[in-house]
Amino acid sequence: MSHQINRNILWCNVFVQQLIETGIKNVCISPGSRSTSLTLAFALNKKFKLYPIVDERSSAFFAMGRAKKSGTPTVVVTTSGTAAAEIYPAIIESYYQRIPLIVCTADRPPYLRNRGANQTINQHNIFKNHIRFFYDTGLPVVSYKGYIKYMNSVKKGLSIAINENPGPVHFNFPFEKPFEPDSITDYVDKYLVKKIFSLTKSISFNESEKEAPAGLNKASRLIKTKRNGIIVLGYNNYGIEFIKTLVDFSDKTGYPIFADGSSGFRHGTHTHKNIIENFNTLIRSKSFLEKFDPEVILLLGGAPTSNQMHDFVKRSRAVKILINPFGDKNDPTLTANQFIKIDPVKFCSLVLSKLSSKQGESKWSDNIIRLNQLVNKIKAKFIASKDYTFESKVIYEFLKFLPYKCNLMVSNSLPIRDIDFFAPLSKKKINLFTNRGASGIDGINSTALGIAARSVEPTFLLTGDLAFYHDLNGLYNSISFDIPLTIILINNSGGGIFHSLPIARFGKIFRTNFLMPVKLDFNKIVKAFNGIYYIVNRSKDFNAALQKSIKNGKLNVIEIKTDAKLSSQYRSRFWQISTREVGKFINDYKD
Repeated sequence: MSHQINRNILWCNVFVQQLIETGIKNVCISPGSRSTSLTLAFALNKKFKLYPIVDERSSAFFAMGRAKKSGTPTVVVTTSGTAAAEIYPAIIESYYQRIPLIVCTADRPPYLRNRGANQTINQHNIFKNHIRFFYDTGLPVVSYKGYIKYMNSVKKGLSIAINENPGPVHFNFPFEKPFEPDSITDYVDKYLVKKIFSLTKSISFNESEKEAPAGLNKASRLIKTKRNGIIVLGYNNYGIEFIKTLVDFSDKTGYPIFADGSSGFRHGTHTHKNIIENFNTLIRSKSFLEKFDPEVILLLGGAPTSNQMHDFVKRSRAVKILINPFGDKNDPTLTANQFIKIDPVKFCSLVLSKLSSKQGESKWSDNIIRLNQLVNKIKAKFIASKDYTFESKVIYEFLKFLPYKCNLMVSNSLPIRDIDFFAPLSKKKINLFTNRGASGIDGINSTALGIAARSVEPTFLLTGDLAFYHDLNGLYNSISFDIPLTIILINNSGGGIFHSLPIARFGKIFRTNFLMPVKLDFNKIVKAFNGIYYIVNRSKDFNAALQKSIKNGKLNVIEIKTDAKLSSQYRSRFWQISTREVGKFINDYKD
Protein backbone atom coordinates (compact mmCIF):
# COMPACT_ATOMS: atom_id res chain seq x y z
CA MET A 1 0.00 0.00 0.00
CA SER A 2 1.37 3.40 -1.00
CA HIS A 3 1.90 6.14 1.56
CA GLN A 4 2.00 9.88 0.88
CA ILE A 5 5.06 11.69 2.27
CA ASN A 6 7.03 14.86 2.09
CA ARG A 7 10.60 13.64 1.78
CA ASN A 8 12.01 16.61 3.71
CA ILE A 9 9.69 15.92 6.65
CA LEU A 10 10.46 12.21 6.68
CA TRP A 11 14.19 12.95 6.50
CA CYS A 12 13.96 15.26 9.51
CA ASN A 13 11.59 13.07 11.53
CA VAL A 14 13.98 10.13 11.31
CA PHE A 15 16.85 12.38 12.44
CA VAL A 16 14.83 13.67 15.39
CA GLN A 17 13.85 10.14 16.37
CA GLN A 18 17.54 9.18 16.47
CA LEU A 19 18.22 12.09 18.80
CA ILE A 20 15.46 10.83 21.09
CA GLU A 21 16.97 7.34 21.07
CA THR A 22 20.29 8.94 22.09
CA GLY A 23 18.67 10.75 25.04
CA ILE A 24 18.80 14.28 23.61
CA LYS A 25 15.75 16.34 24.57
CA ASN A 26 16.51 20.06 24.26
CA VAL A 27 16.72 22.23 21.17
CA CYS A 28 17.26 25.94 20.51
CA ILE A 29 15.59 27.06 17.27
CA SER A 30 15.94 30.32 15.35
CA PRO A 31 13.29 31.15 12.73
CA GLY A 32 13.87 30.71 9.01
CA SER A 33 12.20 29.34 5.91
CA ARG A 34 14.82 26.86 4.74
CA SER A 35 14.86 25.19 8.18
CA THR A 36 11.06 24.72 8.19
CA SER A 37 11.17 20.93 7.98
CA LEU A 38 13.70 20.66 10.79
CA THR A 39 11.74 23.05 13.00
CA LEU A 40 8.49 21.17 12.40
CA ALA A 41 10.11 17.83 13.20
CA PHE A 42 11.21 19.12 16.60
CA ALA A 43 8.10 21.22 17.33
CA LEU A 44 5.65 18.37 16.61
CA ASN A 45 7.53 15.94 18.84
CA LYS A 46 6.37 16.25 22.44
CA LYS A 47 9.55 14.68 23.81
CA PHE A 48 11.57 17.83 23.08
CA LYS A 49 11.84 21.01 25.10
CA LEU A 50 11.97 23.88 22.61
CA TYR A 51 13.69 27.24 23.10
CA PRO A 52 12.74 29.52 20.17
CA ILE A 53 15.34 32.32 20.05
CA VAL A 54 15.36 34.84 17.23
CA ASP A 55 19.06 35.81 17.53
CA GLU A 56 21.18 32.89 16.32
CA ARG A 57 24.27 33.95 18.23
CA SER A 58 22.31 34.20 21.47
CA SER A 59 20.59 30.89 20.72
CA ALA A 60 23.89 29.05 20.37
CA PHE A 61 25.37 30.51 23.56
CA PHE A 62 22.14 29.74 25.42
CA ALA A 63 22.34 26.15 24.17
CA MET A 64 25.97 25.98 25.24
CA GLY A 65 25.11 27.21 28.75
CA ARG A 66 22.36 24.64 29.06
CA ALA A 67 24.63 21.84 27.87
CA LYS A 68 27.38 23.07 30.19
CA LYS A 69 25.10 22.90 33.22
CA SER A 70 23.34 19.64 32.36
CA GLY A 71 26.30 17.74 30.92
CA THR A 72 24.09 16.57 28.06
CA PRO A 73 23.97 17.83 24.44
CA THR A 74 21.67 20.61 23.29
CA VAL A 75 20.61 20.98 19.64
CA VAL A 76 20.94 24.28 17.75
CA VAL A 77 18.87 24.81 14.58
CA THR A 78 19.39 27.64 12.09
CA THR A 79 18.32 28.49 8.59
CA SER A 80 20.78 28.97 5.72
CA GLY A 81 23.17 31.79 4.86
CA THR A 82 24.63 34.20 7.38
CA ALA A 83 22.32 32.73 10.04
CA ALA A 84 24.66 29.75 10.12
CA ALA A 85 27.69 32.01 10.52
CA GLU A 86 26.12 33.75 13.53
CA ILE A 87 26.51 30.67 15.71
CA TYR A 88 30.25 30.30 15.08
CA PRO A 89 31.45 32.10 18.28
CA ALA A 90 29.54 29.65 20.50
CA ILE A 91 30.85 26.71 18.46
CA ILE A 92 34.43 27.93 19.02
CA GLU A 93 33.86 28.24 22.75
CA SER A 94 32.19 24.83 22.91
CA TYR A 95 35.03 23.29 20.95
CA TYR A 96 37.69 24.41 23.42
CA GLN A 97 35.54 23.57 26.44
CA ARG A 98 34.46 20.22 24.93
CA ILE A 99 30.78 21.01 25.36
CA PRO A 100 28.53 18.79 23.19
CA LEU A 101 26.43 20.91 20.83
CA ILE A 102 24.46 19.28 18.02
CA VAL A 103 24.57 21.96 15.32
CA CYS A 104 21.94 21.65 12.56
CA THR A 105 22.10 24.15 9.72
CA ALA A 106 19.55 24.15 6.92
CA ASP A 107 21.01 24.84 3.48
CA ARG A 108 20.04 25.55 -0.13
CA PRO A 109 20.70 22.76 -2.63
CA PRO A 110 24.41 22.56 -3.58
CA TYR A 111 23.63 23.39 -7.24
CA LEU A 112 22.57 26.91 -6.16
CA ARG A 113 25.92 27.83 -4.63
CA ASN A 114 27.79 30.61 -6.42
CA ARG A 115 24.78 31.26 -8.65
CA GLY A 116 23.51 34.41 -7.00
CA ALA A 117 20.71 32.53 -5.26
CA ASN A 118 19.17 34.30 -2.29
CA GLN A 119 20.48 33.48 1.20
CA THR A 120 22.92 30.94 -0.23
CA ILE A 121 26.54 30.69 0.88
CA ASN A 122 29.02 27.83 0.91
CA GLN A 123 28.13 26.11 4.19
CA HIS A 124 30.10 22.95 3.46
CA ASN A 125 32.14 22.32 6.63
CA ILE A 126 31.97 26.03 7.40
CA PHE A 127 33.13 25.44 10.99
CA LYS A 128 35.91 23.02 10.05
CA ASN A 129 38.56 24.49 12.33
CA HIS A 130 36.40 24.17 15.44
CA ILE A 131 34.17 21.15 14.96
CA ARG A 132 34.61 17.53 16.09
CA PHE A 133 32.61 16.04 13.21
CA PHE A 134 30.91 17.27 10.04
CA TYR A 135 28.35 15.57 7.86
CA ASP A 136 26.53 17.06 4.89
CA THR A 137 23.40 14.94 4.65
CA GLY A 138 22.81 15.72 0.98
CA LEU A 139 19.34 16.29 -0.38
CA PRO A 140 16.75 13.95 1.19
CA VAL A 141 16.15 10.64 -0.55
CA VAL A 142 13.50 7.97 -0.14
CA SER A 143 15.61 4.84 -0.68
CA TYR A 144 16.33 2.44 2.18
CA LYS A 145 19.99 2.29 1.16
CA GLY A 146 20.20 6.08 1.34
CA TYR A 147 18.75 6.06 4.85
CA ILE A 148 21.24 3.45 6.02
CA LYS A 149 24.10 5.75 5.01
CA TYR A 150 22.31 8.74 6.55
CA MET A 151 21.65 7.10 9.92
CA ASN A 152 25.11 5.54 10.17
CA SER A 153 26.67 8.98 9.72
CA VAL A 154 24.29 10.62 12.20
CA LYS A 155 25.04 7.95 14.82
CA LYS A 156 28.75 8.36 14.26
CA GLY A 157 28.50 12.12 14.81
CA LEU A 158 26.44 11.75 17.97
CA SER A 159 28.84 9.17 19.38
CA ILE A 160 31.75 11.53 18.79
CA ALA A 161 29.96 14.52 20.36
CA ILE A 162 29.00 12.69 23.51
CA ASN A 163 31.68 10.09 24.07
CA GLU A 164 34.63 9.60 21.75
CA ASN A 165 35.79 13.18 21.23
CA PRO A 166 33.30 15.46 23.06
CA GLY A 167 32.41 18.82 21.62
CA PRO A 168 30.26 20.38 18.89
CA VAL A 169 29.31 18.40 15.79
CA HIS A 170 27.77 19.84 12.63
CA PHE A 171 25.03 18.38 10.43
CA ASN A 172 24.30 20.43 7.30
CA PHE A 173 20.85 19.78 5.77
CA PRO A 174 20.24 20.91 2.16
CA PHE A 175 16.55 21.07 1.24
CA GLU A 176 14.50 21.70 -1.87
CA LYS A 177 10.96 23.06 -1.64
CA PRO A 178 8.30 22.19 -0.51
CA PHE A 179 9.03 21.96 3.23
CA GLU A 180 5.59 21.43 4.82
CA PRO A 181 4.08 18.03 5.66
CA ASP A 182 0.85 18.73 3.76
CA SER A 183 2.84 19.17 0.54
CA ILE A 184 3.28 15.72 -0.97
CA THR A 185 6.52 14.93 -2.80
CA ASP A 186 6.47 11.12 -3.00
CA TYR A 187 4.34 8.00 -2.78
CA VAL A 188 6.13 5.16 -1.04
CA ASP A 189 5.27 1.78 0.41
CA LYS A 190 4.22 2.24 4.03
CA TYR A 191 6.42 -0.70 5.02
CA LEU A 192 9.43 1.21 3.70
CA VAL A 193 8.65 4.04 6.14
CA LYS A 194 8.42 1.56 9.01
CA LYS A 195 11.69 -0.04 7.91
CA ILE A 196 13.40 3.34 7.75
CA PHE A 197 12.36 4.26 11.31
CA SER A 198 13.66 0.89 12.53
CA LEU A 199 17.16 2.21 11.74
CA THR A 200 16.94 4.62 14.67
CA LYS A 201 18.40 2.85 17.69
CA SER A 202 20.21 3.74 20.89
CA ILE A 203 23.95 4.18 20.57
CA SER A 204 26.44 1.96 22.41
CA PHE A 205 29.23 4.16 23.71
CA ASN A 206 32.78 2.90 24.05
CA GLU A 207 34.29 2.34 27.46
CA SER A 208 37.27 4.45 28.48
CA GLU A 209 40.75 3.00 28.16
CA LYS A 210 41.29 -0.21 30.12
CA GLU A 211 45.06 -0.34 30.01
CA ALA A 212 47.27 2.11 31.85
CA PRO A 213 48.46 4.77 29.36
CA ALA A 214 52.08 5.31 28.49
CA GLY A 215 53.96 7.33 31.07
CA LEU A 216 51.77 6.47 34.05
CA ASN A 217 54.32 4.20 35.74
CA LYS A 218 57.05 6.77 35.20
CA ALA A 219 54.89 9.51 36.72
CA SER A 220 53.99 7.27 39.67
CA ARG A 221 57.65 6.58 40.44
CA LEU A 222 58.44 10.28 40.25
CA ILE A 223 55.60 11.26 42.60
CA LYS A 224 56.61 8.50 45.00
CA THR A 225 60.18 9.82 45.28
CA LYS A 226 59.59 13.59 45.02
CA ARG A 227 57.96 15.14 48.09
CA ASN A 228 57.94 18.73 46.88
CA GLY A 229 55.23 18.88 44.26
CA ILE A 230 52.24 21.06 43.45
CA ILE A 231 48.99 20.59 41.52
CA VAL A 232 48.01 23.44 39.20
CA LEU A 233 44.25 23.19 38.66
CA GLY A 234 42.76 25.14 35.75
CA TYR A 235 39.16 25.69 34.67
CA ASN A 236 36.73 22.84 34.08
CA ASN A 237 33.30 21.68 35.20
CA TYR A 238 34.58 19.26 37.80
CA GLY A 239 32.30 16.58 39.20
CA ILE A 240 31.94 15.40 42.80
CA GLU A 241 34.01 12.27 42.18
CA PHE A 242 36.92 14.31 40.86
CA ILE A 243 36.80 16.72 43.81
CA LYS A 244 36.86 13.93 46.38
CA THR A 245 39.63 12.06 44.56
CA LEU A 246 41.88 15.08 44.10
CA VAL A 247 41.49 16.15 47.74
CA ASP A 248 42.47 12.61 48.77
CA PHE A 249 45.39 12.64 46.35
CA SER A 250 46.64 15.97 47.70
CA ASP A 251 46.30 14.77 51.29
CA LYS A 252 48.24 11.56 50.70
CA THR A 253 51.01 12.98 48.50
CA GLY A 254 51.31 16.26 50.39
CA TYR A 255 51.09 18.18 47.10
CA PRO A 256 49.20 21.48 47.64
CA ILE A 257 46.58 22.47 45.09
CA PHE A 258 47.06 25.83 43.37
CA ALA A 259 43.35 26.23 42.55
CA ASP A 260 42.66 28.70 39.75
CA GLY A 261 39.71 30.98 40.45
CA SER A 262 37.95 29.58 37.36
CA SER A 263 38.22 26.00 38.63
CA GLY A 264 35.49 26.43 41.24
CA PHE A 265 37.65 24.30 43.54
CA ARG A 266 37.88 27.01 46.19
CA HIS A 267 34.22 26.43 47.06
CA GLY A 268 32.46 23.42 48.54
CA THR A 269 32.25 21.29 51.65
CA HIS A 270 35.46 19.38 50.95
CA THR A 271 38.54 20.01 53.08
CA HIS A 272 40.44 23.16 52.11
CA LYS A 273 43.58 22.29 54.05
CA ASN A 274 45.91 21.99 51.04
CA ILE A 275 44.23 24.49 48.72
CA ILE A 276 46.33 27.54 47.91
CA GLU A 277 44.10 30.36 46.68
CA ASN A 278 46.70 33.14 46.99
CA PHE A 279 49.26 31.61 44.65
CA ASN A 280 49.11 34.68 42.40
CA THR A 281 50.69 36.67 45.24
CA LEU A 282 53.23 34.01 46.17
CA ILE A 283 54.57 33.50 42.67
CA ARG A 284 55.11 37.25 42.20
CA SER A 285 57.85 37.02 44.81
CA LYS A 286 61.30 36.29 43.39
CA SER A 287 62.17 34.62 46.65
CA PHE A 288 59.33 32.14 46.30
CA LEU A 289 60.69 30.53 43.14
CA GLU A 290 64.16 30.37 44.66
CA LYS A 291 63.05 28.70 47.90
CA PHE A 292 59.91 26.88 46.80
CA ASP A 293 60.58 25.83 43.23
CA PRO A 294 58.76 22.45 43.16
CA GLU A 295 60.28 19.22 41.96
CA VAL A 296 57.03 18.18 40.25
CA ILE A 297 54.14 20.19 38.77
CA LEU A 298 50.96 18.35 37.84
CA LEU A 299 48.85 20.32 35.35
CA LEU A 300 45.12 19.52 35.32
CA GLY A 301 42.17 21.15 33.59
CA GLY A 302 42.38 24.15 31.29
CA ALA A 303 45.21 26.64 31.09
CA PRO A 304 45.55 28.94 34.12
CA THR A 305 43.90 32.35 34.06
CA SER A 306 46.89 34.43 35.12
CA ASN A 307 49.98 35.21 33.09
CA GLN A 308 51.93 35.10 36.35
CA MET A 309 51.14 31.40 36.69
CA HIS A 310 52.24 30.79 33.11
CA ASP A 311 55.54 32.55 33.85
CA PHE A 312 55.97 30.59 37.07
CA VAL A 313 55.46 27.25 35.32
CA LYS A 314 57.75 28.29 32.50
CA ARG A 315 60.59 29.36 34.81
CA SER A 316 60.29 26.41 37.15
CA ARG A 317 62.86 23.61 36.88
CA ALA A 318 60.21 21.08 37.96
CA VAL A 319 59.22 18.04 35.96
CA LYS A 320 55.87 19.10 34.49
CA ILE A 321 53.24 16.45 33.82
CA LEU A 322 50.01 17.33 32.04
CA ILE A 323 47.05 15.01 32.64
CA ASN A 324 44.06 15.20 30.30
CA PRO A 325 41.42 12.59 29.41
CA PHE A 326 41.45 13.50 25.72
CA GLY A 327 45.11 14.29 25.28
CA ASP A 328 44.54 18.06 25.03
CA LYS A 329 47.86 19.85 25.51
CA ASN A 330 46.69 22.77 27.65
CA ASP A 331 50.19 24.15 28.16
CA PRO A 332 50.72 27.66 26.74
CA THR A 333 54.21 27.67 28.31
CA LEU A 334 55.31 24.85 25.95
CA THR A 335 57.42 23.42 28.78
CA ALA A 336 55.49 20.30 29.85
CA ASN A 337 57.80 17.27 29.97
CA GLN A 338 55.11 14.63 29.79
CA PHE A 339 51.55 14.32 28.54
CA ILE A 340 49.36 11.53 29.87
CA LYS A 341 46.04 10.84 28.17
CA ILE A 342 43.92 9.63 31.07
CA ASP A 343 40.95 10.66 33.14
CA PRO A 344 42.30 12.63 36.14
CA VAL A 345 40.22 10.56 38.58
CA LYS A 346 41.74 7.38 37.23
CA PHE A 347 45.23 8.92 37.27
CA CYS A 348 44.95 9.89 40.93
CA SER A 349 43.53 6.49 41.92
CA LEU A 350 46.19 4.52 40.06
CA VAL A 351 49.06 6.62 41.39
CA LEU A 352 47.79 6.35 44.97
CA SER A 353 47.53 2.56 44.60
CA LYS A 354 51.24 2.48 43.84
CA LEU A 355 52.26 4.52 46.89
CA SER A 356 53.33 2.25 49.71
CA SER A 357 52.15 4.67 52.41
CA LYS A 358 50.86 8.17 52.93
CA GLN A 359 53.56 10.70 52.12
CA GLY A 360 51.69 13.47 53.93
CA GLU A 361 52.77 17.04 54.37
CA SER A 362 56.39 18.09 54.34
CA LYS A 363 57.91 21.15 55.95
CA TRP A 364 58.16 22.53 52.42
CA SER A 365 54.42 22.25 51.73
CA ASP A 366 53.55 23.28 55.29
CA ASN A 367 55.35 26.58 54.76
CA ILE A 368 53.49 27.20 51.50
CA ILE A 369 50.26 26.78 53.44
CA ARG A 370 51.51 29.21 56.09
CA LEU A 371 52.44 31.72 53.38
CA ASN A 372 48.95 31.37 51.92
CA GLN A 373 47.43 32.13 55.34
CA LEU A 374 49.71 35.15 55.72
CA VAL A 375 48.46 36.60 52.43
CA ASN A 376 44.86 35.95 53.48
CA LYS A 377 45.30 38.26 56.47
CA ILE A 378 46.95 40.95 54.36
CA LYS A 379 44.23 40.67 51.72
CA ALA A 380 41.35 40.94 54.18
CA LYS A 381 42.87 43.99 55.84
CA PHE A 382 43.67 45.69 52.53
CA ILE A 383 40.20 45.16 51.05
CA ALA A 384 38.50 46.29 54.25
CA SER A 385 40.28 49.64 53.95
CA LYS A 386 38.78 50.38 50.48
CA ASP A 387 35.34 51.41 49.23
CA TYR A 388 33.29 50.23 46.27
CA THR A 389 35.29 52.20 43.72
CA PHE A 390 37.70 49.24 44.03
CA GLU A 391 36.41 46.49 41.75
CA SER A 392 38.19 43.72 43.64
CA LYS A 393 36.43 44.69 46.89
CA VAL A 394 33.06 44.41 45.18
CA ILE A 395 33.85 40.88 44.02
CA TYR A 396 35.35 39.85 47.35
CA GLU A 397 32.21 40.91 49.22
CA PHE A 398 29.89 39.56 46.54
CA LEU A 399 31.21 36.04 47.18
CA LYS A 400 30.50 36.48 50.90
CA PHE A 401 26.91 37.55 50.21
CA LEU A 402 26.07 34.66 47.87
CA PRO A 403 23.64 32.02 49.21
CA TYR A 404 24.92 28.66 50.39
CA LYS A 405 24.00 26.86 47.18
CA CYS A 406 23.94 28.58 43.80
CA ASN A 407 25.36 28.86 40.27
CA LEU A 408 27.85 31.58 39.40
CA MET A 409 28.78 32.46 35.82
CA VAL A 410 31.86 34.70 35.65
CA SER A 411 32.55 36.80 32.58
CA ASN A 412 35.95 37.16 30.99
CA SER A 413 38.36 40.10 31.13
CA LEU A 414 38.60 41.66 34.63
CA PRO A 415 35.87 39.74 36.53
CA ILE A 416 37.52 36.34 36.15
CA ARG A 417 40.93 37.81 36.98
CA ASP A 418 39.65 39.40 40.16
CA ILE A 419 38.06 36.07 41.06
CA ASP A 420 41.42 34.42 40.45
CA PHE A 421 43.33 37.04 42.43
CA PHE A 422 41.01 37.59 45.38
CA ALA A 423 38.33 34.87 45.76
CA PRO A 424 38.67 33.33 49.23
CA LEU A 425 37.96 29.74 50.23
CA SER A 426 34.35 29.00 51.07
CA LYS A 427 32.23 26.08 52.27
CA LYS A 428 29.39 27.29 50.05
CA LYS A 429 28.29 25.00 47.23
CA ILE A 430 28.96 27.43 44.42
CA ASN A 431 28.83 25.85 40.96
CA LEU A 432 31.20 28.13 39.07
CA PHE A 433 31.05 28.47 35.29
CA THR A 434 33.20 30.40 32.83
CA ASN A 435 33.74 30.68 29.09
CA ARG A 436 37.50 30.16 29.31
CA GLY A 437 37.76 28.11 26.12
CA ALA A 438 38.44 31.07 23.84
CA SER A 439 37.85 33.65 26.62
CA GLY A 440 35.72 36.08 24.63
CA ILE A 441 33.19 38.51 26.07
CA ASP A 442 30.50 37.60 23.52
CA GLY A 443 27.43 35.62 24.51
CA ILE A 444 27.97 35.93 28.26
CA ASN A 445 24.39 36.91 29.14
CA SER A 446 22.98 34.12 26.97
CA THR A 447 25.31 31.53 28.45
CA ALA A 448 24.27 32.49 31.97
CA LEU A 449 20.58 32.25 31.07
CA GLY A 450 21.19 28.83 29.50
CA ILE A 451 22.72 27.71 32.79
CA ALA A 452 19.82 29.20 34.76
CA ALA A 453 17.29 27.46 32.51
CA ARG A 454 18.57 24.10 33.70
CA SER A 455 18.79 25.05 37.39
CA VAL A 456 16.59 24.95 40.46
CA GLU A 457 19.14 26.85 42.55
CA PRO A 458 19.58 30.63 42.00
CA THR A 459 21.96 31.69 39.25
CA PHE A 460 24.21 34.76 39.28
CA LEU A 461 26.28 36.40 36.57
CA LEU A 462 29.31 38.54 37.38
CA THR A 463 30.13 40.68 34.37
CA GLY A 464 31.54 43.97 33.14
CA ASP A 465 29.79 46.73 31.23
CA LEU A 466 31.25 45.85 27.80
CA ALA A 467 30.37 42.14 28.03
CA PHE A 468 26.89 43.07 29.27
CA TYR A 469 26.37 45.47 26.37
CA HIS A 470 27.81 42.97 23.87
CA ASP A 471 24.96 40.52 24.51
CA LEU A 472 21.96 42.71 25.35
CA ASN A 473 19.86 40.64 22.93
CA GLY A 474 20.44 37.65 25.19
CA LEU A 475 18.47 39.27 28.02
CA TYR A 476 15.26 38.67 26.08
CA ASN A 477 15.59 34.95 26.83
CA SER A 478 14.74 35.75 30.43
CA ILE A 479 11.34 37.06 29.31
CA SER A 480 10.73 34.36 26.70
CA PHE A 481 11.30 31.44 29.03
CA ASP A 482 10.61 33.03 32.42
CA ILE A 483 14.17 32.47 33.64
CA PRO A 484 15.31 34.28 36.81
CA LEU A 485 18.88 35.60 36.80
CA THR A 486 20.76 38.09 38.94
CA ILE A 487 23.48 40.03 37.11
CA ILE A 488 26.20 41.87 39.00
CA LEU A 489 27.20 44.58 36.55
CA ILE A 490 30.55 46.16 37.30
CA ASN A 491 30.59 49.34 35.27
CA ASN A 492 34.14 50.66 35.00
CA SER A 493 33.43 52.78 31.92
CA GLY A 494 34.62 50.24 29.40
CA GLY A 495 37.80 48.24 28.92
CA GLY A 496 39.06 48.65 32.48
CA ILE A 497 41.50 45.78 32.08
CA PHE A 498 43.56 47.90 29.66
CA HIS A 499 44.62 50.14 32.55
CA SER A 500 46.82 47.25 33.66
CA LEU A 501 48.48 46.86 30.25
CA PRO A 502 51.36 48.80 28.67
CA ILE A 503 49.00 50.46 26.18
CA ALA A 504 47.71 52.63 29.04
CA ARG A 505 50.83 54.80 28.56
CA PHE A 506 49.59 55.98 25.16
CA GLY A 507 47.32 58.83 26.27
CA LYS A 508 44.66 59.82 23.74
CA ILE A 509 45.07 56.72 21.59
CA PHE A 510 44.47 54.60 24.69
CA ARG A 511 41.43 56.59 25.81
CA THR A 512 39.87 56.68 22.33
CA ASN A 513 40.55 53.21 20.97
CA PHE A 514 40.75 50.93 23.99
CA LEU A 515 38.56 52.19 26.84
CA MET A 516 35.39 52.80 24.78
CA PRO A 517 32.94 53.53 27.63
CA VAL A 518 29.33 52.52 26.95
CA LYS A 519 27.39 55.72 27.52
CA LEU A 520 24.01 54.13 28.08
CA ASP A 521 21.43 54.29 30.83
CA PHE A 522 21.38 50.64 31.90
CA ASN A 523 18.40 51.32 34.16
CA LYS A 524 16.17 51.98 31.14
CA ILE A 525 17.60 49.02 29.23
CA VAL A 526 16.99 46.59 32.08
CA LYS A 527 13.42 47.80 32.49
CA ALA A 528 12.87 47.35 28.73
CA PHE A 529 13.55 43.66 29.32
CA ASN A 530 11.07 43.58 32.25
CA GLY A 531 13.97 43.40 34.68
CA ILE A 532 14.52 44.97 38.09
CA TYR A 533 17.40 47.41 38.31
CA TYR A 534 19.46 48.45 41.34
CA ILE A 535 22.47 50.71 41.66
CA VAL A 536 24.57 50.40 44.82
CA ASN A 537 27.82 51.78 46.14
CA ARG A 538 28.18 50.28 49.60
CA SER A 539 28.18 46.91 51.27
CA LYS A 540 24.84 47.11 53.09
CA ASP A 541 22.87 48.11 50.00
CA PHE A 542 24.64 45.52 47.85
CA ASN A 543 23.73 42.68 50.19
CA ALA A 544 20.14 43.89 50.47
CA ALA A 545 19.75 44.05 46.67
CA LEU A 546 21.16 40.55 46.31
CA GLN A 547 18.75 39.08 48.82
CA LYS A 548 15.79 40.79 47.13
CA SER A 549 16.87 39.49 43.74
CA ILE A 550 16.88 35.88 44.95
CA LYS A 551 13.25 36.12 46.08
CA ASN A 552 11.55 37.90 43.20
CA GLY A 553 12.21 35.25 40.51
CA LYS A 554 12.95 37.72 37.71
CA LEU A 555 15.81 39.25 35.78
CA ASN A 556 17.74 41.47 38.20
CA VAL A 557 20.67 43.73 37.39
CA ILE A 558 22.72 45.25 40.21
CA GLU A 559 24.99 47.94 38.80
CA ILE A 560 28.09 49.10 40.67
CA LYS A 561 30.14 51.92 39.21
CA THR A 562 33.85 51.55 39.89
CA ASP A 563 37.03 53.42 39.06
CA ALA A 564 39.14 51.28 36.73
CA LYS A 565 42.27 53.43 36.93
CA LEU A 566 42.16 53.64 40.71
CA SER A 567 41.42 49.90 40.95
CA SER A 568 44.50 49.15 38.86
CA GLN A 569 46.58 51.28 41.21
CA TYR A 570 45.09 49.50 44.24
CA ARG A 571 45.93 46.08 42.80
CA SER A 572 49.50 47.16 42.19
CA ARG A 573 49.72 48.47 45.74
CA PHE A 574 48.35 45.19 47.10
CA TRP A 575 50.96 43.20 45.16
CA GLN A 576 53.71 45.44 46.56
CA ILE A 577 52.58 45.03 50.17
CA SER A 578 51.84 41.32 50.00
CA THR A 579 54.95 40.26 48.07
CA ARG A 580 57.10 42.29 50.46
CA GLU A 581 55.64 40.39 53.41
CA VAL A 582 56.02 37.08 51.58
CA GLY A 583 59.66 37.94 50.96
CA LYS A 584 60.20 38.68 54.65
CA PHE A 585 58.70 35.33 55.62
CA ILE A 586 60.84 33.48 53.11
CA ASN A 587 64.02 35.24 54.18
CA ASP A 588 63.39 34.05 57.73
CA TYR A 589 62.58 30.54 56.50
CA LYS A 590 65.01 27.79 57.45
CA ASP A 591 65.10 24.24 56.12
